[in-house]
Amino acid sequence: MRSHRTFVFAAGAAALLALAACGTSTPSASGGSSGSGGSTASSGSNAGSSGPTLTIVSPATGASVTAPFMLKVSSDEAIGAPSTGDDHFHVFIDGASSYKVMYANQMKLTGLSKGQHTILVTLQHADHSPVGPKATVTVDVTKGTSSSSSTGTGTGSGGSSGGYGY
Repeated sequence: MRSHRTFVFAAGAAALLALAACGTSTPSASGGSSGSGGSTASSGSNAGSSGPTLTIVSPATGASVTAPFMLKVSSDEAIGAPSTGDDHFHVFIDGASSYKVMYANQMKLTGLSKGQHTILVTLQHADHSPVGPKATVTVDVTKGTSSSSSTGTGTGSGGSSGGYGY
């Protein structure tokens, strides 16, 4: 009789563990968030999760823009310069390993040539380690610019090449 109770207890415990595992969800590093009224071009969704969020507010995916244009993002995390301990964004253009550092919720993108460009934004901790969320938008630049200035950013590199000059 005792071995029967042990078996029932073990089977019940295993069932509870399996049920608990099915009910949890961990946002992946590639998960982003699509916001209402903004870009739905993010690479995933944080809807219903308690993790950090990242949304590209504008431009919307597929938008035709004239360079320079404003990139606007939204996150539920505190954003600021790494020296403040706050999180910040890395902005990658067209899959490059180099990036621009974005310390605020908006940045003027200049220096993009005419044509289609993919913009990837990632949320990073003050030490530049990834928080997790990523969001992507593809835009069509109808008129490029040769300016090489930027507003509210720093330069960083995810590889051996330097940062963007925009």
